[in-house]
Amino acid sequence: MVCVFTIGIFAACGTSGTPTPATDSTSIAVTATDTATTTVVAEKQPADYKGEISVWTWWKPYFDASIADFNAAYPNVKVNLTVMGWGDYEPKFTTAKAAGSALPDVALAESYWWGKFLSYKDTFVDLSTVGFNKDDLVDAVSKVVVNEQGKFVAVPQGVGIGVIWYRKDLALKYLGTEDLNGKYASWSDLINQAGKEIKEKSGGKAFAFTNATDLIEGLYCSLKTSGKSYLDGNKLMVKENDSEAFNLLDVALKNGYVAKVNGPAMDASWSKGDVVFFPSAGWREGSIPDSDKTGSGRWSVMSAPGSAYFRGGTAEMIVDNKDKDKAELAALFIKHRLFSDAGMQVNIKNGNLSAVKAIADKKLSNGVNPFYGLDVTSFLYEILSKMPPANYGKSDNLIETEMKAAALDMEQSGIAPDKAVDNAIAAIKSKDEGIQ
Repeated sequence: MVCVFTIGIFAACGTSGTPTPATDSTSIAVTATDTATTTVVAEKQPADYKGEISVWTWWKPYFDASIADFNAAYPNVKVNLTVMGWGDYEPKFTTAKAAGSALPDVALAESYWWGKFLSYKDTFVDLSTVGFNKDDLVDAVSKVVVNEQGKFVAVPQGVGIGVIWYRKDLALKYLGTEDLNGKYASWSDLINQAGKEIKEKSGGKAFAFTNATDLIEGLYCSLKTSGKSYLDGNKLMVKENDSEAFNLLDVALKNGYVAKVNGPAMDASWSKGDVVFFPSAGWREGSIPDSDKTGSGRWSVMSAPGSAYFRGGTAEMIVDNKDKDKAELAALFIKHRLFSDAGMQVNIKNGNLSAVKAIADKKLSNGVNPFYGLDVTSFLYEILSKMPPANYGKSDNLIETEMKAAALDMEQSGIAPDKAVDNAIAAIKSKDEGIQ
């Protein structure tokens, strides 16, 4: 009997591990001997989780809905939300980290600084210690959830897949069909064939693309996803791997396939009706109706020619604030929202594509979106299933920013593509002495 009592105590102590959403009130029975003697330990119920966690975000509407759904299941966990501008997020986090100031329990790593966050040492909790398994995620994100120390520290809130949104009415008018998926085998074909046809049939009044920065982003991201990295160790590979992108941009600019609209004019181009293609990310599904309020039925989406590419996405990370209770609650918050069907319904409604295999395999979606006449989420899951693993480096934001600046210079000043590449290289190296 003493042995049975002792085993019961140890069994009870062992129930405070990984938070798992309870589905019923069934207790866990622990058999101590081969006889009928049994010690019963009550399973932790959702209402038993109590405490507060903090989250920093730039996306208040999404988190308001997501927190409400979480609190419907876990009413005694308070989530304190701090909202700031998207452009303020990374500088504020970096400054607070350097100063030793308070950091949130849950931090977001947007694609532009995702790689930088992965380079931070001893900053984020190893998620495998709080109930997460990296193998539960799709292969395409297998590299971007592990930091430079080899620890699993990030779960994608949403995977940003690069696609090309296009006007079906203009495609039919100038290209002879509304369905452009698979029509162009490469970016070169899209630029040289579609660009030329649109220009000729419109008499120069319509364009294939909006501006140089949108086009160059699709070009260099496609090259990167296909394996042409920006860096080889510390050696910059922009000339070797990205000159092709600048040469194609040069063709589009010189032949009049680019509208050269920026700022408010670029925003207006979504509804104006003189631009056909808009390279961007899958999350645009929710924003295009706001940009083109009368556009229902005239929009569609196509996979990028050649191969799909990553363009965006956001990860959630648990900051290592040396508080195990808060880490447990933060893990519960992420797991409910990103791994359960109920939580993912909120996520998907806000344009996030799940990186969780179980969700992706089921193609959990909002169904057919009447604005497009297409189940956009299911379409994106098909692309995701063929996507090679992405890479986010700590210097990606700097490198991409300078390449876009060089592309804009080509549009506005007419500099040659080789000069634009040289300018980008010089700017990158001047801002990061570690890059050779």
